[in-house]
Amino acid sequence: MALIVCLLQSPGRIAADTKLDLTANPLGFLARAAHLWTPDAPMGQVQNQAYGYFFPHGAFFAVGDLLSIPPWIVQRFWWALLLTVGFVGIVRVAEAMRLGSPASRIIAGVVFVLSPRVLTTLGSISSETLPMMLAPWVLLPVIRALDAPLSDARPLWREAARTAAAVALMGAVNAVATAAALGVATVWWLLHRPRDGRWWRFGAWTAAGLVLACAWWMVPLLILSRVSPPFLDYIESSRVTTQWTSLTEVLRGASSWTPFVSTERVAGSVLVTQPAAVLATGAIAAAGLAGLCMRHMPFRGRLVTILGVGLVVMCVGFDGGLGSPIAEQIRVFLDGSGAPLRNIHKFEPFIRIPLVLGVAHLLARVPLPGSVSVRETLSAFAHPQRSRPVAAAIVLLVAVIGAGSLIWTGQLAPAGTYTAIPNHWKQTADWLSENSTRPGDTPPARALVVPGAPFADHLWGLTRDEPLQPLADTPWAVRDAIPLTPPGAIRALDSVQREIAAGRGSPGLAETLAQQGVGFVVLRADLDPETSRSARPLLAQQALDTSPGLTRVARFGPEVGPPGVRGVMRDNGLRPTMPAIQIYAVEATGFDGTGPLLVDRNGLPRIAGGPEAIAALAEVRARQGLPPLGPVLLDADARRAGITDGPLIVTDTPNDRETDFGRVDDHSSAIRSADDPRRTQNAAADYPVVDQPLVRGEWLLDNRSGAVEVTTSGSASDAVQPGQTSPANSPSAAFDGNPQTSWVSGGLEGAVGRWMRIGFTTPQTDLALTLTTAKALGADVTSVLVTTEAGSTVASGLEPGTPTTVTAPSGPTRWIQIRALRTEDGSAGNQFALGEVEVSNLRTSTPLKIRHRVVLPELEAGTAVAQWLLYSELNGRAWCVADPAREMTRCAPGLGLSPETSSLFSRALSVPRDTTVTPSVILRPRPGDALDRLLATPGDVTATGPRPVADPRGGPGAAVDGDPGTAWTAPQIPDEEKARDREDDDESAEESEPTLVIHLPAEQRVEALKLVAPGDYPATPTEVAVDLGTGEQIREVGKDGILRLDPAVTDRIEITVRAQRDLIDVNSLGFATAAPPGIAEVEVLPAPASPAAGGDRVVEIRCTDGLGITAAGQVVGISARTTTAALRSGEPVVARACAPGELRLPAGQQEVSVTPGQAFTVDAVSLTAGAPVTGVPTTTPDLTEWTAASRTVQIASGPERLLVVPESTNPGWIARVDGRELSPVVVNGWQQGWIVPAGVSGAVELTYRFDSLYRWSLVVGLALMALLLVAAWWPSSRRESIAERRAVPTGRLTLVAAGLGILGASWLLSGWWGLAVGLAVGAAAAAVPQKVGVTTTFVMMMTATIGLTAGPWHASDGYHGWEWWVQLPALVAVLSTGWLVFWGTVDSWPEGEDDPSRLASLAPQGATGLLRRRVSRLRNQFRAGSSMKA
Repeated sequence: MALIVCLLQSPGRIAADTKLDLTANPLGFLARAAHLWTPDAPMGQVQNQAYGYFFPHGAFFAVGDLLSIPPWIVQRFWWALLLTVGFVGIVRVAEAMRLGSPASRIIAGVVFVLSPRVLTTLGSISSETLPMMLAPWVLLPVIRALDAPLSDARPLWREAARTAAAVALMGAVNAVATAAALGVATVWWLLHRPRDGRWWRFGAWTAAGLVLACAWWMVPLLILSRVSPPFLDYIESSRVTTQWTSLTEVLRGASSWTPFVSTERVAGSVLVTQPAAVLATGAIAAAGLAGLCMRHMPFRGRLVTILGVGLVVMCVGFDGGLGSPIAEQIRVFLDGSGAPLRNIHKFEPFIRIPLVLGVAHLLARVPLPGSVSVRETLSAFAHPQRSRPVAAAIVLLVAVIGAGSLIWTGQLAPAGTYTAIPNHWKQTADWLSENSTRPGDTPPARALVVPGAPFADHLWGLTRDEPLQPLADTPWAVRDAIPLTPPGAIRALDSVQREIAAGRGSPGLAETLAQQGVGFVVLRADLDPETSRSARPLLAQQALDTSPGLTRVARFGPEVGPPGVRGVMRDNGLRPTMPAIQIYAVEATGFDGTGPLLVDRNGLPRIAGGPEAIAALAEVRARQGLPPLGPVLLDADARRAGITDGPLIVTDTPNDRETDFGRVDDHSSAIRSADDPRRTQNAAADYPVVDQPLVRGEWLLDNRSGAVEVTTSGSASDAVQPGQTSPANSPSAAFDGNPQTSWVSGGLEGAVGRWMRIGFTTPQTDLALTLTTAKALGADVTSVLVTTEAGSTVASGLEPGTPTTVTAPSGPTRWIQIRALRTEDGSAGNQFALGEVEVSNLRTSTPLKIRHRVVLPELEAGTAVAQWLLYSELNGRAWCVADPAREMTRCAPGLGLSPETSSLFSRALSVPRDTTVTPSVILRPRPGDALDRLLATPGDVTATGPRPVADPRGGPGAAVDGDPGTAWTAPQIPDEEKARDREDDDESAEESEPTLVIHLPAEQRVEALKLVAPGDYPATPTEVAVDLGTGEQIREVGKDGILRLDPAVTDRIEITVRAQRDLIDVNSLGFATAAPPGIAEVEVLPAPASPAAGGDRVVEIRCTDGLGITAAGQVVGISARTTTAALRSGEPVVARACAPGELRLPAGQQEVSVTPGQAFTVDAVSLTAGAPVTGVPTTTPDLTEWTAASRTVQIASGPERLLVVPESTNPGWIARVDGRELSPVVVNGWQQGWIVPAGVSGAVELTYRFDSLYRWSLVVGLALMALLLVAAWWPSSRRESIAERRAVPTGRLTLVAAGLGILGASWLLSGWWGLAVGLAVGAAAAAVPQKVGVTTTFVMMMTATIGLTAGPWHASDGYHGWEWWVQLPALVAVLSTGWLVFWGTVDSWPEGEDDPSRLASLAPQGATGLLRRRVSRLRNQFRAGSSMKA
């Protein structure tokens, strides 16, 4: 049955389950896993727990591959095997415990394998399902050895071996999941009484067996703990993994966080969002609790204890309503030393095994097949009103069928199944294998796959892992969500990914790639734009095409793109079809493939900053015409290696930012101040640069530091901003003196209530604010509440772009807050934006000048600085991108992203000693009116009008630039109601109407116009109104685009788009709107005497044009020379200092500011002291051996040098010459290097020192495991003869521990309120009969379930799982279960549990009498020192 069900899950298609290699190349994967280090994986890395797949997971798929069974069938056989193992395991455990009936045991097994945990993980990460399915098999031998009847006694060593064998069969993909599955049996063993010799011997045998079972992976795991980078710091945080671990969710099985944040796991997503699924799973949990607290439930004390331990472990980090009082401390622990335990949902066996056994017991007396005849069963179920157990059984069976409906309906596999990896990826891997190896058998070059993506989610299917991972046999790299490399390597890769994702070509890109060992760039266009969260391939192609040194050398696969529908455009037309794969060769000096390089140590440049500065330095040097610098050392790495000479280049990196580790593009916040609150939830804010101080922001009041601080409710510049981070919209934008920039509130769901707060260290009085709001997403904010310590006032009638002065309440105040109060349409709006905030003192009529600056760390006095490199790390993205295949430029309002610093560029430097520097500035054109003036040529036709796209290639001028490949993107045509609303607002109408104004060089007769339609986007106009100054002329636009007009003499033509072709645009966030209209070209007939614009000409920025650098009281102008074509395309301009051409920087803190004017922003500033820094000589040594873990390099005698390998640094690598170990050093911020002393020659042996131990531990450990498996299941009928087991009564200490345990769990789960509830429930449980208690337990759990059903995840009315009134009944249900077992134990003393006289003595006394009698029994036990039978 399990096999049939699994084969029906997406038949013929492969699901992204655990590891792509298992279905694509299992034998190759296992061969690679035989080494701890792999040079082929991104940037060279340790293989994270790859050894764990050897058995049984990898072996199973390898056998299927050897037998040539289709991968999807092997995968479904694997799923079926797991389901079968789990089902049979629960049935066997119930049989061993003499629990339930044959039929109820089967139902319990079905409930176990259909639990939410299994349905969520089986199809997508079955490596986590495996331990849970084997957990019953670990417990079963423990029960048989210690609790089975005497006739079933088997040899202890064999039962212990079987327990260990079950652990061995769990594999080692996830050690915590294995430990959690073993934990159930461990707790059972610890709770067993008596602890006699048999108990000790079984424990000893089991411990020995576990050593044999786990040795093969425990040793590699210990090695891995020493050499693996701290990647746990950069994945999900404990605040995510514990966010949904309320008692209700955990009890019903929805403890995993992944379905709450991703819909990829279809079954899991349904289970947390659909009320029916919540109700079904909650009802099953309620039934399990009811069964556990029934009087005759075997071993209920142990099972309830196991359940309680699991609930405390899984729920103690929950901080919702009635959450744990120590949740924050637990989360800190889970993000620190307890990071491996962070995914607490792996402890699910503690919850599920007791509950399903409770279900089996609850249904034990129901007349089901196996215990009664079929006829009796049918008769009972035909009249459920006659029997409460039968009615309850029917409800439960319906719940089971409902909970399992996902598997019956084929929704077990995750979204994005696929038939096979397409041929173009196989062709790419083959091409790289043939072309990556350089002459002389040098190590092959690395291939960088772009654009990066958190996970590989393609148009053809979801693989999660990159296709090159199983296919390539040469080094490759990609930026994904979980890079298993040191932080320095990630930052270096990000510096490349950032430029490529933004579509910015760079003359330094090839050099940067070469220094990273990258010889090829693989550009892919088959990622799914809606789910992969990757950059647009067109942008990546533009970056590569416009970067010197990168040449397209191959292409594979068909033209691919998002599926198209006639009349619908995806993502503003920015995702046209492109070749599936294009390969670019990197032609630059650097490493020979991924082989080593010898670098002279003397004079080796040092960089004070992060690895990302190396790419910026390469670009600046290339633009300045300087040769590549070659390998460098970060100053922090150099100092650790004892290298303190060599020219020092100081940069403004690493910046204090927060990063959303789950994204790879536009995921870093604006530069933060030291006291800014954290927004992300990870313990680490960003990938760290060890021993390098951060560059931070600083607020100034009248140029005084520490006197003011600006905080907000959240900003669009925060790393947690949905969609993408917008660094330009940080709070500093509201104080930069530029109303064109603005602070924008964070999030997208409401403007009302968002605030900005200005705090002063010294109280201020008589304040006035001048507020200028700005346009943002959604309705404009028209009213704000200004609050101080002295009171509040409301300012109304605010309009974007219009300054409004507000007098704050009089009286001293240490802060002032501006809060959005109302929007123009009365809705909550989306975002609140402040373009400028000015504060002044009314009494003195002086402004309080508040501004933000960036401060570099202090340098040691006397340090010689050869160069300062200051640059804008987050430099935005243009509004347009080239599409060379169609000879057009594609533009969209949603594409552009403003740079972090759009106006004045300022850095506060630490100058160690008096220094004279030569400045140069890299300027980037800034779209706007000022740039348009530079582009305009007197006597040419020009155009003006609204510009949703700021870029000149998509602005009004694009319609008259003579290039049909560019187009003016107009505003959307307003509907009639909106048009009437704007009639009284001329400015608003002018900005929003799709009206293009053509300005002719002189008055002339105009007889006709020809409108050239854009390509596929924006939409083509079908009707326009033309005004030649004689009134509007309405014309339809035909296919030829010619509009014949009533002639007139004019120098001004207005064209208003009235109708357009039907075209729907679905943007990158999935919102569908009508596409805007656009015009590619307007031709005036007859043509003007002067030719249309479009010719290239030289543009000069003179020293007198107002652009300059300010430092230490000096002002130096800058000049530049470029062309209109370069300006129009956004090409950066190198500006140099005018006379005297240098700046004198006195020792101390000096602020350097660059005024770029309105037409430019600052990319970078270089301050060079003396001659430019030069690189050092490098040579390529000869190789005699080069394998994954052992390498030999031949070097000749020479000066002191560094031997550098372009792979991630790792403590496992050592280098020896003549038996002497070389000192390691990190090169380029992340690469492995060693210091070769002067005069040393001969063979340098590079060895990954743990590789031999790793391989031997696998061989020996797997052999020992094989012996264990043979011992566990070798046929034998031998039985042990053991003494009669004595019943051990429950002593006083056990009762005390049980009571305190229940109360302790109450406090741990819900704090003091929980403790109060625990005491109340304990008293109530003592006062009610057992049946009432069981019913109460069921009802309370169902109450919690119904509460959650009314508001599951993503419910329109909000999620109820965080509410106290959902947590409370679940808490009562759990505590009731515990107390009922406790008082049941009290009732069992001194008579036997089934003695009718004891039951009769308890029956008719009522609640008060029952409570008094039970308390009396408890008191008498302690007084007499007696004990009671368990």
